Amino acid sequence: MLRAATLALALGTVPNVKGIMAGDETALPADSPAARLDTLGSVSPFNAVGSLAISSGGFSYKGSATAISPNWILTAGHNLDLNDNGSPDAGLSITFNLPAFGTYAASSFYTCPGFTGFGNPSIQRDLGLLYLSTPLPESISFPSLQPVLMLGDHATLVGFGRSGYGNYGYTTSASLTDRRIGNNVVDSFTPDDLGGGFPALFRYDFDSPDTFGLAGGSLGNNLESLIGPGDSGGPLLLFDGSSYSIAGVNTFIEGYGGRFGDIGGGIVLAPYLDWIGDTTGLAVPEPSVCWLLLLGLAVLVSRRRFKRGRGVGG
Repeated sequence: MLRAATLALALGTVPNVKGIMAGDETALPADSPAARLDTLGSVSPFNAVGSLAISSGGFSYKGSATAISPNWILTAGHNLDLNDNGSPDAGLSITFNLPAFGTYAASSFYTCPGFTGFGNPSIQRDLGLLYLSTPLPESISFPSLQPVLMLGDHATLVGFGRSGYGNYGYTTSASLTDRRIGNNVVDSFTPDDLGGGFPALFRYDFDSPDTFGLAGGSLGNNLESLIGPGDSGGPLLLFDGSSYSIAGVNTFIEGYGGRFGDIGGGIVLAPYLDWIGDTTGLAVPEPSVCWLLLLGLAVLVSRRRFKRGRGVGG
């Protein structure tokens, strides 16, 4: 996987990402990779988010994923597709590791229709599903599937990848046991590249703490975050005051190694809920026609906002 990641870095987009970054090492409120750790174990509201130990064709790497039922795990499609042909690899072996609950082997794998492999040529439709023959405990807080994601939504990022400080980049390795938490705000959408007319990708920027209090600025040094290597497939979560729902799957970053000004993003879940329901047999919500029309307008607005804001890095 080093070959693909190195090539993508040169092109400005890194696959297999999602390590929750800390803020500025010397800014206030104080922050660090250790301060981002989820230490609540089985009672954590994020106890459905686990790590993936992935092996295929002599390669091994780590990813992130979310249990959406006792038997079904949602992740990035490229976590199942190391050879970038859009389909789960032959001989693929994946275990889902859930802190405080144990390790579970996946027995079957599915990638979203139309996924072509990471950046081959598109980064869209990068979703995957894993089936566990041995079910997870019912006590896990499985997030609901969210049919609405809007510009300005305050989202929670959860994952097991590399972390570090926004003022100089990565300092830790990806892990199967260290679950970290961060926050950001949805800044822009990219439409479906097959002409579907719906928002297919979301993006958010990693603002430095000196923008706190400014319009579109940081949420705070100990809140604002970004994904990083080892966290691909982890969730973009929304909180309604009582529970979390999963509105997207984090799959890529654009930038310079986890520093302020970098961009994170992934797949908007709503357009692919029917595929999830058809594959898993789970009941899924329907995105409303009004929401899809509203989001179509938001795509046009956000594309202009993104072009203006990207160069200043927050």
